[in-house]
Amino acid sequence: MNAMISPNLSTVPEKTPVTDDYLRIENLWKIYGDFAALRDVSLQICKGEFICFLGPSGCGKTTLLRAIAGLEPQTRGHILQDGRDISNLPASKRDYGIVFQSYALFPNLTVTKNVAFGLENTGRPKAEITKRVAELLELVGLPDKADRYPSQLSGGQQQRIALARSIAINPGLLLLDEPLSALDAKVRVHLRHEIKELQRKLGVTTIMVTHDQEEALSMADRIVVMNHGLIEQIGTPTEIYRHPATLFVADFIGETNRIASHYKHGAITLGSRVLNTEVPGLTDGQAVMVAIRPEDILPHSAGHEVVPKPNHLPVTISAQEFLGSSWRMHLRSAELGETPLVANFSMNAVRRLDLSEGSKLTVELPAERVLVFPKGA
Repeated sequence: MNAMISPNLSTVPEKTPVTDDYLRIENLWKIYGDFAALRDVSLQICKGEFICFLGPSGCGKTTLLRAIAGLEPQTRGHILQDGRDISNLPASKRDYGIVFQSYALFPNLTVTKNVAFGLENTGRPKAEITKRVAELLELVGLPDKADRYPSQLSGGQQQRIALARSIAINPGLLLLDEPLSALDAKVRVHLRHEIKELQRKLGVTTIMVTHDQEEALSMADRIVVMNHGLIEQIGTPTEIYRHPATLFVADFIGETNRIASHYKHGAITLGSRVLNTEVPGLTDGQAVMVAIRPEDILPHSAGHEVVPKPNHLPVTISAQEFLGSSWRMHLRSAELGETPLVANFSMNAVRRLDLSEGSKLTVELPAERVLVFPKGA
């Protein structure tokens, strides 16, 4: 079973997408009355890429997927697939397979009949269909379930059959609409690994909608983060996690400490402490939000500082949570007033520094890991 991903994404190898555009979305809008579900969305997807549309409920990710599928025609804008303008084509004339959250299997048909459904509509010879169905069931690891009915399968098995049916006719594009959300946590982790391996094996361009950040980080070649009908950022999992373009992305992807401050005289201060970090484009006196992830905060002993250093804060552990491989520490500092700080410390660090609730220590906010955003941006 695939292990849970580590926040340290710098060690995770990422697939380098090829450069030719397979799907191009140009200035797409979807308007319902006075509400814009999509607002001038443009995006290029390369052939063979695995793309995740990620965002909270109501951000427009499912609407964008349905527009690509022709199930929710756009108000204006264009969609081109493999050089062909499909903007006004009905769903039946577009080249894709789709898997829905509900699987949408026919309960009165066997697994074989479910997988063969699309193939039979193409008028292929029966022998060819039988051979293709057998190949697909072998591909998804369920050759012994051919004569079962959907109700006789587990949720994970039903999802695999839905996948087999969606790729039966070798579509140019595979669309996955939150395909794992109905499954329990352990099955989700296992199946997301299988889906990614299957996609790589087939080389099919794939778009998956999800609100699960871990799912997107572990599966996608690139992630499209959406909010209020707009694209906030497009990038690889490492780019999105380590270099969020906006405070929304920093907050939504992973966990982030947020500290209100100001940019004054060429520096940012936290109480009496100076914070060294990159702050291009800010004006003197501008309100900012400082962000840093819990795993990026480094612990030092309370006597570490002889002279106060930039990016170092004296703190007290107000509460702690054991997470198995690490400890989550809730920190308080006079320099931050009522603003709490959450840090994840390794077992070794906690043991080495003999940390427990009430311990005083100094924490370092490494300059290269501190993010600064204009307040309200």
